[in-house]
Amino acid sequence: RSHPMEERKTASEKASLLDRLFGGDRILWIIIAILSIISLLVIYSSTASMAYRKAGGDTAHYFFQQLKFILLGFAAMIVIQRFNYQRYARPKLLSIVFIAALLFMLMTFFVGVNLNDASRWLKVPILGVTFQPSDFLRIALIAILARQLAKRQVGIERMPLLPALTLRGWKKNPEKNINILMRNTLPILGPIVLACGTIFMSNFSTSAITFCTCWIMLYVGRVKTKELVKLLVLIAGVMILAVSVMYIFNIGRSHTWVNRLGIGTLVNQTEQTEMQNEDDNLQQEQARIAIASGGLLGKGPGNSTQRSNLPHSYSDFAYAFIVEEYGLVGAVTILFLYLCIFFRGIVIFRRCGTAFPGLLVLGLCLMITFQAICNMLVSVCLFPVTGQTLPLISLGGSSIVFTCMALGLILGISRQVKEQSLDRPRKESLLE
Repeated sequence: RSHPMEERKTASEKASLLDRLFGGDRILWIIIAILSIISLLVIYSSTASMAYRKAGGDTAHYFFQQLKFILLGFAAMIVIQRFNYQRYARPKLLSIVFIAALLFMLMTFFVGVNLNDASRWLKVPILGVTFQPSDFLRIALIAILARQLAKRQVGIERMPLLPALTLRGWKKNPEKNINILMRNTLPILGPIVLACGTIFMSNFSTSAITFCTCWIMLYVGRVKTKELVKLLVLIAGVMILAVSVMYIFNIGRSHTWVNRLGIGTLVNQTEQTEMQNEDDNLQQEQARIAIASGGLLGKGPGNSTQRSNLPHSYSDFAYAFIVEEYGLVGAVTILFLYLCIFFRGIVIFRRCGTAFPGLLVLGLCLMITFQAICNMLVSVCLFPVTGQTLPLISLGGSSIVFTCMALGLILGISRQVKEQSLDRPRKESLLE
């Protein structure tokens, strides 16, 4: 018989190994695991008809494909959460990562894979897989914005974010405006404009979600409310002008955006507009049928009758498919899990007390939660069709891996909060 001391030592070693592998916020780990299991159930059921069309009748094909990327995502989370945040908080490293992500995003316009009239993917030559650089770029943007706000916490509440927006204002004090432009506007807003601008050309909704995330980070980072209102008005004006020009000259997906916002028929009734409206109406009509037939408890796993009729039931309309098979109970559960991710992010943010890790956690949680809510609103027909997937649940490759990477960063910071190993420079306190 083994000695009690040896048994306690073995148990301690096992607990230590689990802490190293799954460090950080345990509740967040459990939520991620639950969403991953739900993802496998949803993908196996929703891709049955697609498997007969594209995978030779192998109904488990997409299930194992999803499982592969989930396991890869978990491996990435385990590795990333072991890094101390100080290692990737260096401004030079963040700048290099951001520029690399931006270059990858720009490459999609020249050598990108075109799907559904949008070039959002790059193909990896040797591996033969595709990935969305926008997922990488969003994480890099949130990190570099958190760093820029962190090093300006002393006096940030008095800091002008934008120079004078009129010629008269520039002439009044040109030196002051140049200083504001070089010291504040370009370092803080420059990355936001570059990232959101490049994403905007192919994906309006992702660009809008990214900007909203950054705007909230600026607010929480104690930038003056007056400056944020000016920024919001300026960006709204620029976007309206940009979309108008793109629509007139038929650039990118501008016609699709205008049609989905419901003003396409008011501007110009064309055959393309009618086809786009019919397609969107079909998707939302089938989503309504799926939701209405779900009831309280749903039809049960694998019993969907809408998977052959509901377009993209495994991605864009995954939430509608969940409601059909798992009912109102399943719908509320999914919403609750995503809100829990946001809540755990707020808890970790409050415990950080320092700007960079706190803002990084907040930004990443907002990005994931906004995307999930956007997918849900589209699925229940309360929002125009956007093409946003349900994080960690929808069928995907790079999207799952990059979402797991973002969660790995959050878990890594929460681990350091537990270990009390966060760097706490007074000049970066969010409370001063």
